Amino acid sequence: MTLLQKSPLFNFFSYIFIILTVSVSFLFFSFGFLSLGSLLWVLAVIVLIEFFFIKAKKEIVKRYTPSMEEVEEKINLLEEELKEKNELFLTLPRRARKILSLSKVIDKLISYIDREKVYNFLGEKLIDFFPQADNILIFHFDRKENFLELTYSFKKHDVIIREKRGDIMDFWVLKHNQSLIVEDFSQDFRFDSSQSIAFQERNIHSFISSPLSLGEYILGVVRIESKKKKAFSMDELRLLRIFTDVGAAVLERAVLFQRTKILAMNDALTGVFLREPFLERLKEELMRARITETRVALGLLDVDDFKKINDTYGHSIGDLVLKKLAKILEKEVGNSGNAVARFGGEEFIFFIVHTSREEAKKFAEGIREKLSSAYLRFRRKSIGFSVSLGVAIFPEDARDFLSLMEVADSLLYKAKREGKNKVCFTY
Repeated sequence: MTLLQKSPLFNFFSYIFIILTVSVSFLFFSFGFLSLGSLLWVLAVIVLIEFFFIKAKKEIVKRYTPSMEEVEEKINLLEEELKEKNELFLTLPRRARKILSLSKVIDKLISYIDREKVYNFLGEKLIDFFPQADNILIFHFDRKENFLELTYSFKKHDVIIREKRGDIMDFWVLKHNQSLIVEDFSQDFRFDSSQSIAFQERNIHSFISSPLSLGEYILGVVRIESKKKKAFSMDELRLLRIFTDVGAAVLERAVLFQRTKILAMNDALTGVFLREPFLERLKEELMRARITETRVALGLLDVDDFKKINDTYGHSIGDLVLKKLAKILEKEVGNSGNAVARFGGEEFIFFIVHTSREEAKKFAEGIREKLSSAYLRFRRKSIGFSVSLGVAIFPEDARDFLSLMEVADSLLYKAKREGKNKVCFTY
């Protein structure tokens, strides 16, 4: 029974209408205003009116009164909505704390300008935000060689991470440049679980992964994995994406900073040190040698008749000669504490640490011979060149920075005067 059908007010007016109509009809009949036939017709009309009235009432009730099932469904929906709102209200403090913590992490993250420090800090904070993770892997993407390289890993258990170049899900993220969530790897149609090292060797069932990318420019991939099924939610995937977006921006800045630093320290043509950063390194090495009582050899070299090369073949060939010289010199000097720089024009400078006078002589002669035998091909011609060198030894030849430079410079010009393509030492 509906609310309209049960309404006492509705039924009351219906009954009053019938009683009044019948009473008036009989009153008119009693005073002779109506005949018996007319009275019967009036009563018949009243019955018909009531019949149609009741039928219309039922039709209205049926059309405009909701069923009990509909009411119950609406009540259930409202209860579910209230339950969700209540759960949200209860989780707001925890979410607020997480957002505040995330804000602090981002503030700290953007302060780094070293790539390795960015990777390490990012990995450490992901451990805090995803305690259910069994492993966290961060891959750097080498754009030149077009491969992934594992640069950071966290392992909750004693396991071996063999996918140093990534797994099939990392390649998917790299290819599509999209975040990825997998609730059960064995049931995911996108991947062949038999081809996954993580699934086969570490029994990984669920993970979330996101690219470290700026638009289409990808710097790496982050993967967080768990042995449990459905270990991660969409909210956690969105949280990971916040980490990777900020991390990508910071990493790109670190790369640009490193490039700027290299440009500020290295000669644009030859790639070796510029004069000022080289001299700073030299001062440091002389201080260290003074403390450890070791020797440092300082060499100055100059390309013989370089102006003639430029005048004969052009400045572009002269630049190639300098690049060839720098490449050979840098290879011979090496990186074990030694350094080489372009001192200006066609003049280069280098130092060798932990050496003796005899070793320095042998080394300098070796450089001279390699450079004098080197050549360039230009218009079917072989273009050769030679260098003159002056080499001074610390502390025998000089005990301070400026004096050592002056001795090496005077020895270089001595080699020039004595015929070029020569190495000069003090005796």
